[in-house]
Amino acid sequence: MQITKKRSSAGCWQVGLFALLLAATSAGAQPSTWKPERVVEIIVGTAPGAAPDKTARAIQRLWQERGIFDGPVSVVNKPGGGNLIAWTYLNQHAGNGHYQMIGNLNVLISRAIGLSPYAHTDYTWIATLFDEFFAISVRADSPLANGRDLVARLQHDAGAVVIGVSTSIGGANHLSAALALQRAGIDPRRVKFVAFKGSAQSVTALLGGHVDAVSTAVSAVVPLMRSGQLRTITVSSPQRLGGPLATVPTWLEQGVQGTMTNFRAVIAPKGTDAAAVRFWEHRYAQLAKQDEWKKDLERNLWAENFLDAGKTVAAVTEYAAAVETLVGTLGLRKSP
Repeated sequence: MQITKKRSSAGCWQVGLFALLLAATSAGAQPSTWKPERVVEIIVGTAPGAAPDKTARAIQRLWQERGIFDGPVSVVNKPGGGNLIAWTYLNQHAGNGHYQMIGNLNVLISRAIGLSPYAHTDYTWIATLFDEFFAISVRADSPLANGRDLVARLQHDAGAVVIGVSTSIGGANHLSAALALQRAGIDPRRVKFVAFKGSAQSVTALLGGHVDAVSTAVSAVVPLMRSGQLRTITVSSPQRLGGPLATVPTWLEQGVQGTMTNFRAVIAPKGTDAAAVRFWEHRYAQLAKQDEWKKDLERNLWAENFLDAGKTVAAVTEYAAAVETLVGTLGLRKSP
């Protein structure tokens, strides 16, 4: 099972299914003849201010400031139901290229668990924008110095460390830790995971001594690393990250195949015309070249990884299979 692919020297994921699926992808090399005829909606499944919302608004602003797309664009927030409200709204506009949404690993997780009726094939995938990775962090005074220490402790006693996650058991933060521990020979079903409503709450519980470690997006712990309150002992990226995480070893460096990404991609309704996909794919390719976009990724510790529609389809297909396997292993699938 593989959640993410090792980067090539060009920085792209090496995706085994690419050759098979490229012929089926809707994003070809021919110029697009489709153009939007009215307001374009970028749908976000969270409230304003959350990371997907910030991403959508950065896209909206840079498109217009850099002349990438000068038509009217509206960011539409549809929070609730773990993105289900937003996914349903998106697919109410089947085949309509004026609607798109910021998608991530939760598209696949919710389907695998049985919380969403929409499979990854129920969307049209336009492009991958970047990768966000996961960190396991402990208090500054913790005896756990690195990921190897955590693995050794749990191999001796799988219930010896309590790990906080958000926002649910079965969510991306939980699955990233469970994947690494499983590959280290630990039964993740025996590990004590505790779910909190958000990363802020899980980190607060860690500082208060209520949990021994937390699994979060890397950006959630950087401020407390800088203040010296927390130490990050491992990250799920294929290579070391920059900035304050430059000294933190990856799972791979510590002998564990624990690489996992919470990718950010753009999805459109099922049945969106190939010409519309080509139109938007080209705009996102232009966005990926903007210096301000690259700086925004760097500020948030997001890894630049633009993939076109064909490579995105291939990658997501493999991610979906891996998530299905992991969810089944953990016994998280809901009964119909």
